[in-house]
Amino acid sequence: MAKRLNKIIFSLFIGALFFGADFSSAPIAQAALNLNGRILLQVEDRGQAWYVNPLNSRRYYLGRPSDAYSVMRSLGLGVSNTDLAVFKIKAPERLAGRILLQVQAAGEAYYVNPLSLKLYYLGRPTDAFNLMRAQGLGITNADLARIPIFSALAPVSPSADHVFTFKYQNNNYEVSQNLSFSLYQTYQSSPKVYTYSSTIEPPNLREAFYGLFLQTKSGDKSLDELAAKLKAIAAGNNWSDDQLVEFSLALIQAIPYDHAKLAASDNRNINPYHPYETLYLNRGVCSDKTFLAVVLLRKLGYGAAILDFPERNHSAVGVACPAADSINGSGYCYGETTNYFPLGVIPQAISSGQAQSATEEFSNLFSPSGLGEIEIYQKTTGRVYGGLAATRAKVMALKAAKDDLALRQAEIDALEISAKAQETNLSAKKAELDGYYNNGQVAQYNSLVAVYNDLVNQYNTALGNYQTKINEYNQKVKEFNQAVNDFYQK
Repeated sequence: MAKRLNKIIFSLFIGALFFGADFSSAPIAQAALNLNGRILLQVEDRGQAWYVNPLNSRRYYLGRPSDAYSVMRSLGLGVSNTDLAVFKIKAPERLAGRILLQVQAAGEAYYVNPLSLKLYYLGRPTDAFNLMRAQGLGITNADLARIPIFSALAPVSPSADHVFTFKYQNNNYEVSQNLSFSLYQTYQSSPKVYTYSSTIEPPNLREAFYGLFLQTKSGDKSLDELAAKLKAIAAGNNWSDDQLVEFSLALIQAIPYDHAKLAASDNRNINPYHPYETLYLNRGVCSDKTFLAVVLLRKLGYGAAILDFPERNHSAVGVACPAADSINGSGYCYGETTNYFPLGVIPQAISSGQAQSATEEFSNLFSPSGLGEIEIYQKTTGRVYGGLAATRAKVMALKAAKDDLALRQAEIDALEISAKAQETNLSAKKAELDGYYNNGQVAQYNSLVAVYNDLVNQYNTALGNYQTKINEYNQKVKEFNQAVNDFYQK
């Protein structure tokens, strides 16, 4: 970021659970009460522990560390570091009893106590043991039996509203979507390997493989409903069609990047998510979020494609746009999905699979050279995005502002050098005056006083001009940093 010259910087912005101890003295619950999200201890049977999932009111056995880890990974809700910092003060009511995964770190897990909405860290066995002892609720075998055990074959699982919070034009928005746990399970268990009956690999293997994840199950209207909600918000704000596309992509960009998913599989996405899974879990990596973006854009009527960059092991969404604006003349504009970028802007740095914004560089934001070779799959035609010209104009304005700051900095540096030279000259004249005064050389002293005073006036004028330039520069820094903030929604 640019700096103020008065030295003020204007800134832009799981471990396993331990069970098996004797919890027979825990308070006894009644199954008739709402036990969603509670950790229950089977006091009549060695204190075996169960977790009641608030999304489906089923209980999950937490008997072994591996069981507990599996529950946290499959039922955990991904949250960003920013949201987690807020939730640590007090989680919102909608997260009561949920398990949260800090996906921007190493997948650290936290349990939200449904009564106090306080977060408890589940990193080590001792942490979990203390949690069980302090927060576990005892239950009799008879009452526990009244709570259904989760089964992958269970025919009915309730639906729940999932709330997505994100920014657009640096304003906060919230969109909810009802998502079914049973439908999530259907997608989760769907084939994620493309098979073919031949010894020769089909020429369109990757095309066909990606196609597996762009199909919706019978009865799944979730993305149609989500698209309708996004359109309604856009209409209520009198936004253009281009703004609707940007708004919709911003929702996907805000879904937390699942660093833990890649870390657990040597930085490979061995379990791609269908769009429904990404929405339900509220987390995903580049390919997961790209699949979601492609399907949602098509629901909005736009042409879309998958942009692959094999050299960087990265994927992005392609949005149909004029060929002159598109990446490599492909007819598709680049749309980053792992982090917020204006549509058409191409990241110059990717760290651990997630695109990083270069807030000081505005010269190569539309160049794909840093991503290597591009491959395009699953192309469809439709409405065309025409907002890239406005984005280019913003980038040009940012670059011009940055160049202007550099010129102002150089001018101030020159004024500072001149002022220091004047100050040195004044010091020399002052020493000469003091010499005359101390030696009683009155005539020489008096003749030099006028010269000295004139130099003082010149110095003060130069100093005032120097300070004025600094003030103007600092104001420009403030405006520039705010413009960068707005551009990257920091």
